[in-house]
Amino acid sequence: MLRLRVKPVLGISVALLRPLAELLGKLGVDPTQFLREVGVDEAMAPETYVDGDVVDRRLEAIAAVRRDPALALTLATHAVARPLGLFGHMVWLSGTVRDALTRATKFYAMVTQRSTLRLDEERDTAWVRMPPARKQIARGRVLVEFPFASLAMRAREATGGRFKLRAVRFTHAGEATPAYAEVFGVPVAFGAVVDEVELDAAMLDLRLASDDPITAAALEANVAARIARPTSPFVDRARRVIAGIDGPPTLTAVARGVGVSARTLRRRLEEEGQSLRAVVDDVRRERADTLLGTGTPIKEVAFALGFSEPSAFSRAYKRWTGRAPKLGR
Repeated sequence: MLRLRVKPVLGISVALLRPLAELLGKLGVDPTQFLREVGVDEAMAPETYVDGDVVDRRLEAIAAVRRDPALALTLATHAVARPLGLFGHMVWLSGTVRDALTRATKFYAMVTQRSTLRLDEERDTAWVRMPPARKQIARGRVLVEFPFASLAMRAREATGGRFKLRAVRFTHAGEATPAYAEVFGVPVAFGAVVDEVELDAAMLDLRLASDDPITAAALEANVAARIARPTSPFVDRARRVIAGIDGPPTLTAVARGVGVSARTLRRRLEEEGQSLRAVVDDVRRERADTLLGTGTPIKEVAFALGFSEPSAFSRAYKRWTGRAPKLGR
């Protein structure tokens, strides 16, 4: 009997792809079209994963059109101004480089199922390593290089230029162009055994200028809850309905859109460990972050989300995220 060998497919999260689409928008790529092409719609929950191979192919196509083999580094350069999404904010509001990397390794599943992230130390040397989650998992170079490039540049920026690497190694083939030397500040090797950056262990104790322990702890609790909560098709359907309703979504309106009674909607959400308010807040927060990220004035964001006045939106946003709304966030 012939047995077909099926290649395992693991996904990239919507929590990563939405802010990544915003970065691509800065390069002239239509972010809405990019998300549609990789299978992300407006109402998908952040903890939903889409096929990583599809994402890789789309990013490779963008790199080819732009004639930019170092697309990951270009994106990382644009990401230095602000952390990438909820995960990035949680990581870079930590107190030290060690704290940031500890959070990143603990919650890396929020952004991808294809890789793990590991912090190893031995005497005066430390390594941040990104082994595949399973053997035979193919990973495109953009989403392997991007996290390391972002780490190098953001840590350098948040420590006043004191953060430095010793070496960078990638398993895929490539050419160490000047862009790599500029971003990493050290030689980059390709065709290595594992994807990793090496650094002096003392770098881990550098303080971060972006330190905000209260907000970081609140965001960590949010991220932990998202990882623990499995994605539900029913909740995703409710999110799509909520996203399409003008004004504040009521229980009756959402139930009608989903095609169930109000009582059934409430019961089904409770079975998923959710409430209508929590789902509505999540959809509105994501919409707010998208609009703020594109520079939409706070007053317009408030009205677009159905708030009667900007102050009411600001209070709600602070309740959702632990911080006040800010353009470009």
